[in-house]
Amino acid sequence: MDEVKDMRNIIKTEFLKLKRYSVIKAGIIMTTLSPLLSLFYSTANGGPTWTFDYFMQQVMISNCTLFFPIIIALIAGYIITREYTDDTMKNILTIPIPYKQLLSGKLLILLLLTISFSLIGCVIALVINIIVGFPGVHFGNLLNMFIRVTGANIGIYISVLPIILIFCCSANNFLGGVALAFVYGYFGTFEGTLLNYYPIKASMILVDPTCGAEYGYTYHIFPAFITIVLTFLISMIILANKKKEPGTLTVGKKKKAVRKKGW
Repeated sequence: MDEVKDMRNIIKTEFLKLKRYSVIKAGIIMTTLSPLLSLFYSTANGGPTWTFDYFMQQVMISNCTLFFPIIIALIAGYIITREYTDDTMKNILTIPIPYKQLLSGKLLILLLLTISFSLIGCVIALVINIIVGFPGVHFGNLLNMFIRVTGANIGIYISVLPIILIFCCSANNFLGGVALAFVYGYFGTFEGTLLNYYPIKASMILVDPTCGAEYGYTYHIFPAFITIVLTFLISMIILANKKKEPGTLTVGKKKKAVRKKGW
């Protein structure tokens, strides 16, 4: 019960901190760019007939391969390393809360942010669709697409977890983790049988039965599911063995030069 109470307090505290983080605004802006980029594709590509379902499918692809790997890794690195850049970690660790529990609380906040950004992106995509007038909008497919887009983004969250836990927990390395997440997501734009076992691609396969169909590929849900489960289990193993390493996690501060008195 004490652990549950501690976790609840950690999550509550992290939520209060979010109001001060400008990176959340950056995340919302990047979430908005995904449907706008898909709209640009719709005007540039005159081949397929654009409907609401097809538009939302393109939004989901943009989310999974371009935007959400970066958004998730960037926000994760920011909220985790903030304790070091602000030099508040030493105060937090005076409370008898294990570092792994503190990190778990931050990752739960990140999951909630991922879901929130997904819903924001879906609402923006719906508004764009109403303005542009793609046909095929009704309550059934609207709810279905909201669930699929959110589910795919949760899959991306799980896919990026190993990168977060290995790279984004260090103030010195987390931008490298963000760059790696970008490349990691970009490879999800490719097609091929082996990509059924690629976590980014697997996230889309699980929620999109037609994934790869327009390029002549047929993917299978079971291997994709196993891939996501294994990625999650690997992440939990990394988290279980995660330790605070002051030598690599603490950001050094420059000492101010003391001016000598007199001439």
